[in-house]
Amino acid sequence: MEHLITSIPITGIVLFSLLSGCSSRDCNNSGIFVERSPELEVNLEEKNEPEDSDIFLEYTPKASFTSIRQMEANIPVGEEESILGLVNAKFLKGCYYTGKTSTPFLASFAERWNKAAFLRRFVNAEELFERENSNCVDSVSTETIRGTLPLLSNEYELAFRNTRCRSLAKKLVGMLTTIDYIPEETEMMASIFSELVNVPFDTPDFLSLKEKNEVEKQFWELYDKTKYVSDYVTILKKRLAEDVDYDELYRLSIPLQKRYVEAESFDAKCVLALEMACYGFPYEVDYLGELIEDGRYSKYLFEVWISWRLRAQAQIFGISTWSEIPDNLYDNARLLVAKAYVRHILDNPSDNLAKLLLMNLIYTDNLHRKGSYYGNESMGAEWALRTAYFLPEKQ
Repeated sequence: MEHLITSIPITGIVLFSLLSGCSSRDCNNSGIFVERSPELEVNLEEKNEPEDSDIFLEYTPKASFTSIRQMEANIPVGEEESILGLVNAKFLKGCYYTGKTSTPFLASFAERWNKAAFLRRFVNAEELFERENSNCVDSVSTETIRGTLPLLSNEYELAFRNTRCRSLAKKLVGMLTTIDYIPEETEMMASIFSELVNVPFDTPDFLSLKEKNEVEKQFWELYDKTKYVSDYVTILKKRLAEDVDYDELYRLSIPLQKRYVEAESFDAKCVLALEMACYGFPYEVDYLGELIEDGRYSKYLFEVWISWRLRAQAQIFGISTWSEIPDNLYDNARLLVAKAYVRHILDNPSDNLAKLLLMNLIYTDNLHRKGSYYGNESMGAEWALRTAYFLPEKQ
């Protein structure tokens, strides 16, 4: 499965890392274990409230399941709070593309999207299996805690065009629920996963290697945000400063919000929302979610989704290695973005930039859990989004 990638410096745009499997239950090499990694604050400085003369507009973004309120409402409480996977299971429907496949492009997109969706779902379940079985608090017990993967009734048919893939996928799910957490068996599962990843597609790529190389050469020219926000470079440089003043950025997010609300261009709204978030605007998740659910197309929607997912994970679900990581929820939003790209490409079949961004959207991996104190990949997201992602080479 070829992975297409531009020079966009984004962690996580890697086609599925092969399942490594456990080496043992011995924790001697894993450092000090804590059952819940500390919920560290990315920025230790408190944000000052804006001056009385500078207040945010009363504006309610039109976001439903991508909003802070709705995501928080889905977080389990009480006895269920410590059970991982409950939020993820609520969003099983909506991960797979079930639309038309009547053109070569649509057939190609559908095959790649649906296979990738299953692989991500399996990786989420396997990581929970591994995390729960590598809990070193109880180093005496060697009893395996079985993995689970809630399935749709027609999941294998949705995910794969050919019977070989379906057979391998069923074998993987069966192993997850039956194997012991020992190297021999987890390595066998990893081998089958690798075999499934590498089964050739029945349909040709909707973006050739030649087309990919050509669009990469022009990427930053084509992705130029100053076309929609004329002072974008000035806005960008303020949040890239080494001695950035977070309180000042927070205050400066007020006029950015006003410009967002007043903007008529959807592209401008995307650019401004991304910058509002990097400036520390307090409700950025809702604004990014509004853009994801809007239905209109922008080349910047892939970046919007990346920012929304990382911020939703860090701010709502947590940065711990034991936090809930609702990949199905994130993939429901990912599919909305993908459909916007698909509609645009159907109307503009020569837009290879859109195809490249869509390919990256398909193959952007899950947010992974790390071990011991190291939390999950959303840790440090605010810093990375402000200083490292989607930046032209010359800044």
